[in-house]
Amino acid sequence: MPTHVPGGAWTLALDPLGAWFLLLVLGVGVVAAAYGTWYLASERESGSVPQALLGFALLLIALALVVTARAALLFLAAWELMALTCYFLVVFDDRRAEVRRAGMVYLLATHAGTLLLFVVFGLWGRDAPDLTFGSLQAVGETLGPARSVLFALALLAFGLKAGFVPLHFWLPEAHATAPSHVSAIMSGVVIKFGIYGILRVMTLLGTPPAWWAWLVLALGAASGVIGVLWALAQHDLKRLLAYHSVENVGIILLGVGAGALGLVYHVPALAVLGFLGAVLHTLNHGLFKSLLFLGAGSVLRATGIRGMEQLGGLARRMPLTWVAFLVGSAAIVGLPPLNGFVSEWVVFQAFFAAGVSNSPAGLGVFGAAALGLIGGLALACFAKVCGTVFLGVPRTPAARAAVECPIGAWGPMAVLVLACGLIGVMPVFVIRPAVQVAGLVAGMAPTAAAELAEPVRHGATLISAMAGLIVGLVGVVVVLRMWALQRAGSAAAETWSCGYPATTARMQYTASSFAAPLISLFGWLAGVTVRRSAHAFATHPTNLVLERMLVPVWRGIVRAGDVIRPVPRGRLQLYLLFVVATVSLLLVYLAASGGGR
Repeated sequence: MPTHVPGGAWTLALDPLGAWFLLLVLGVGVVAAAYGTWYLASERESGSVPQALLGFALLLIALALVVTARAALLFLAAWELMALTCYFLVVFDDRRAEVRRAGMVYLLATHAGTLLLFVVFGLWGRDAPDLTFGSLQAVGETLGPARSVLFALALLAFGLKAGFVPLHFWLPEAHATAPSHVSAIMSGVVIKFGIYGILRVMTLLGTPPAWWAWLVLALGAASGVIGVLWALAQHDLKRLLAYHSVENVGIILLGVGAGALGLVYHVPALAVLGFLGAVLHTLNHGLFKSLLFLGAGSVLRATGIRGMEQLGGLARRMPLTWVAFLVGSAAIVGLPPLNGFVSEWVVFQAFFAAGVSNSPAGLGVFGAAALGLIGGLALACFAKVCGTVFLGVPRTPAARAAVECPIGAWGPMAVLVLACGLIGVMPVFVIRPAVQVAGLVAGMAPTAAAELAEPVRHGATLISAMAGLIVGLVGVVVVLRMWALQRAGSAAAETWSCGYPATTARMQYTASSFAAPLISLFGWLAGVTVRRSAHAFATHPTNLVLERMLVPVWRGIVRAGDVIRPVPRGRLQLYLLFVVATVSLLLVYLAASGGGR
């Protein structure tokens, strides 16, 4: 559907890669919108709810335009619409300073990325007849060294959206403070568009050199390990989930890096399985992370608390939310028979394929070890979350007074629970279309890609089916035991506390104490500071990149601005002089560079 404008036709089209991400937009977007109508019900009196719902609809439209755009200018317009609508959704509750700060950090990060994209397409378009993707692809492999410059700039630009380390600094701020349905769509969908951009640029630029692939793989390993480590250190439930998005973007990049290395070293199985695992985990993470954020939103609405140290005992008070959150937790740590297992299994198989091929020695071991470490730390982290938030006894009156949320909350969560379970038990229904996407990125025919992926699909299906059977049998045993105990009668008593009679809720494990042994192993990298007083101490996790690197730079810029503050303000003649001087310098530059060509 072309529309002729400057820069080439604004064409809309849908290929397997775009269709995969559009499926993610529609699937998670509809569920999050349904949840949002309930979540915002308590804000009706503020008068801003209609604007929030309109902004959410505009965000979905922008996301759909991004994946269907086939011209750089249309892509950039849709990208900017996506960025701006996300900003206004993040700052919905702008009465709080925390929200305004998070919105500003997000706005600066997203526009830095957009500026880089303008540079990328501007440089790329110098050698193309127009800015349509077809024209850009035609000159992609002829750019020589400039091709690597374009990829590096694009990786930075899309990395600011995906939120991999060290470009993640905005993500925990925005996702923690946004309304929970907005956190769900941003974490489950919006950050994946950074992955979409990386994959799209790779298809347009052609076969990558080795250093591209190794860089993506290293960024994936760093993001996965560091992201889950920082998540383990958190006390804030939504901030913890945000850092797990950094971790899962790392897992996706491990798959992308493995696939790219398969292209570099001509190992078709590694290429297909790497890209297959990446695109599968893009969808699966969108489902279970949205489920977890919606569960966190229900906890927040029921208690008014995000701090895990102040919760506890919610499993009895919010059983439906507890079950949904437990399913999401099992999925995110990769346990069968849920969807997270399927995609992580495929990424593991990609690294196993690297170990038996002519790829570089150590690639398979490195990738599998990184993925295994990420999985182990994630399991510890969600054991901490489930234990401190839902088990034990309430630590505060607000947690004690919590009640289950209505169907407007748990209905959308039930849909996501069902999706996580169905994909886990019957992965063939998502693996088949995902293979087409992987084949497109790898430059292979769909039939050849499907043949390479068939053994992995069969293995994932078999393991998930067996795990599903075991879970079903355990469920039957638990139900029968509960029925037998109910018929026989049972007495309720306090948990045995070694004979100590004066137990209190403060004597339970906290989020900090549970994670302390693991956090201590990583020292300063965990970003935890300890503040001691005469009778107590408290741990405080820090956003290292933001607080230790970017904030000092920003303060330096402010101090530099103070130097020119004495310049008289409010004088129109002076402002015009600055404008004329700037335009003159630009004209001199353009003349020296041959008119911009």
